[in-house]
Amino acid sequence: MGNDKFTYNMLEGHPSKELLEDILFVYKSIFDDYKLNFFKERIHHKEDVLIVLCYNENQIVGFKIGYRYNNTTFYSWAGGVLSEFRRHGIAHKLAQLQEQRVKEKGYMKMRTKSMNRFKPMMILNLKNGFNIKSMYTNDVDQTKIIFEKDIV
Repeated sequence: MGNDKFTYNMLEGHPSKELLEDILFVYKSIFDDYKLNFFKERIHHKEDVLIVLCYNENQIVGFKIGYRYNNTTFYSWAGGVLSEFRRHGIAHKLAQLQEQRVKEKGYMKMRTKSMNRFKPMMILNLKNGFNIKSMYTNDVDQTKIIFEKDIV
């Protein structure tokens, strides 16, 4: 899985401590409101975790992580690409690889969430066939937008 510049890899299940640290480096670089303990807790306690990674040489430059939401729906939870590697189609490719594998696993829908401040992610979701399902405000007063997509 790759082209001349980038390679892609998939991991099903929970990552090793070393791989998790590499993913967390990217996560912290992308999200200014990151919560490391929350991230680690979630990734180790969810079922059917799927991690899609993009590498430039041996460095992770992008990731997409999801897990089982319920028996028919897969939740695409977290992802992003380091700023210096954006505009190369990496996020689109990560989403494409994730969806392909999720379909193979027998899921019928995908779900994700975003916020208005992540406009490129919202645009990517809409371009990839997701529809806005609903919105809500969480306990820290962030408005979350829920997207869903049929994949069968």
